[in-house]
Amino acid sequence: MSTDADPSAVRELLARGRAAHPAIDVDDAAFAVYFAPHVEPDLSTRNAADVYLACGIAHRDPAALATFTSTIEPEIHAVVARLVKDTDLAADVIAAVREKLVVGLDDRGPRIADYGGHGELLVWIRVIAIRAALTQLRTHQRHIPADEHLWELASPTTDPALLALKRDSAARIKDAFHAGLAALSPRQRNLLRQHLLDGLTIDELGAIYQVHRVTAARWLTAARSDLWARTRRQLRETLGLSDASISDMLDEIRSTLDLSIERVLATS
Repeated sequence: MSTDADPSAVRELLARGRAAHPAIDVDDAAFAVYFAPHVEPDLSTRNAADVYLACGIAHRDPAALATFTSTIEPEIHAVVARLVKDTDLAADVIAAVREKLVVGLDDRGPRIADYGGHGELLVWIRVIAIRAALTQLRTHQRHIPADEHLWELASPTTDPALLALKRDSAARIKDAFHAGLAALSPRQRNLLRQHLLDGLTIDELGAIYQVHRVTAARWLTAARSDLWARTRRQLRETLGLSDASISDMLDEIRSTLDLSIERVLATS
C-alpha cells in the first residue's frame, strides 16, 4: 500500500469498509490501487463505508453495483428531475451521469474512483448530478437556480432548525464564502480551479507544480482550510452566531459549496 500514509491506517479503513458492506468483495490489492491516488497523511476523517462501496462499484462487484442501482440511482433521478423539467433531457442527463460514474467516458475509467472518502458519497454524487444538469441547462439556455437552491438539492437536511437557519442565512453565507474565496492567494485559487473545474488529480497537480503528490495534496487541503477559516470568521462577525451553530450550518453544506467555488472561478 502507499507509503504516503500509515499502512495500518489504510488497513483499518479497509477493515471498517468491509464490516459496513460484508456482501461486497474487494481484495486488498484492488483497494490499494483504488485508494492510492487519495492517500494523505491523515485518514482519520475518511468515510470508510462509502470508500469501500465506491471501490466495489469501480471494480464492478455485483453487490456494489446492486447497491448503486437501489440506493444511489434514485438520488440521481430525484436531483436531476428537480432541475431539468424536460423529461427527455432529464433522462439523457441521468443516463450520462450513470455512465460517467460506473463505466467511464475516457481513459480515466469510472468517475466514482475519484471519490476519496471526504464527506458522504451520496452528497458527492448529488453534486456530480447537479453539475451535469447545469451543463445541459446552460447548453439549452434554460434558467439556472441560485446557489442556495443547489445547496439544498445536494445536501438536504431533516433538521427543521438547521434548515431554517440555512435559509435565513443563505445570502450571508454566500457573501462570506465568496469573500473568503477572493482573499485566497493566486496559487490557492489556481489549485482549486484546476482541481474542480479542470478535473486534475493530485498526481497531475504535483506534476504541473513539480512537487511530490503529498505536497500538492497539502497545498489543496490548505486552500480549502483557509477558505473555511475566512468564511467562518466573516459569518461570526455578520451573523453573531456561536461557533457551534456556524460549524453545524457549514458542515451541512460543506461538500456542496464546491458548486459555488466552480461558479465563481469559472467567471474570474
